[in-house]
Amino acid sequence: MNGEATKPIQFYGKVPQSNIEALEDRFGRHMSYLRISVTDRCNLKCTYCRPSKDTFCPIAHEAVLSFEEIARVVHVASSLGVDKVRLTGGEPLVRHGISELIRMLRDIPGIRDLALSTNAVLLKRHAPSLAEAGLKRLNISLDSLKPERFRKLSGGGDLNTVLQGIQAAVKYDFSPIKVNVVVMRGVNDDEIAELIDFGTEQDVQMRFIEFMPMCDGNSWSESHVPVSEMLSMPEVRARLADVPAENDGHAAARYIPLADGKGDVGFISPMSNRFCDGCNRLRLTADGKIRACLPADDEMDVRMVLRDGGSDKDIAECFRRAVLTKPEVGVYNFEEHGRARSMIQIGG
Repeated sequence: MNGEATKPIQFYGKVPQSNIEALEDRFGRHMSYLRISVTDRCNLKCTYCRPSKDTFCPIAHEAVLSFEEIARVVHVASSLGVDKVRLTGGEPLVRHGISELIRMLRDIPGIRDLALSTNAVLLKRHAPSLAEAGLKRLNISLDSLKPERFRKLSGGGDLNTVLQGIQAAVKYDFSPIKVNVVVMRGVNDDEIAELIDFGTEQDVQMRFIEFMPMCDGNSWSESHVPVSEMLSMPEVRARLADVPAENDGHAAARYIPLADGKGDVGFISPMSNRFCDGCNRLRLTADGKIRACLPADDEMDVRMVLRDGGSDKDIAECFRRAVLTKPEVGVYNFEEHGRARSMIQIGG
């Protein structure tokens, strides 16, 4: 996969703009956001992302979509109304030449928002090239400010390296910089207030996310902390200007102003206050499967279409069929039936 961005992108059979409504699902939701996993490989082993048992087998290199294949899929998606793209993984910065992919995607007509999610381990090294390539927005994972706790949660990660990555992101003017924290009972739920203060000090936006049952082997019920409980903590409420009585069920994140007037903090409740009715997301896995719902295992194989000489209209049909599989409400049921893929294999 080295030197991937050297070939011209080939498009076959322009998809008419009249098909733009093809990505509206059965429930009237319009799909405008595509999250692309560029690799299932990662330099950390976070407990909530990777299977707890040693059963994870990375995708073979030849099965991973090339940059040209990804760009072609995004070209078709943009013609169907997708205007927001986020690169995820695994860890996208372990993919060689990732800045070249960003250059390719930024020039696709119709893509107005291009972002990347990272654990920031390699961000200090890559921040200059990412900024030069035209990337504007970053989401960064940071689940603890305690070095030993962070090391345990991340499977051996170095907290200082991540903090240097966040500082590099600030230095190179990425905006906004959103720092995501997966809150787990008895693990890091005692750090929410400290992490809010960290966000203020670093001029980044903190977001606290409920633990989700997306990895076989984790006990969801024991680890889950609902947003309502986070907001009831006195040390958290003391840092917030106001806590609205109700959340907007259509929004993925609930943003609450800080008491000191320096920005706001986000709370994301995928379990306790579902926002499926406003979901506009599709996912493209590293091995070329279009997935319409995070917890649902239905997937459409676009890699096969790409490599069998399919047209852009064939790719568009993959998107349409995938959208038809999108349920009205996603069901997290792996504890009963098993899960086909964990988060690292789907893309965050």
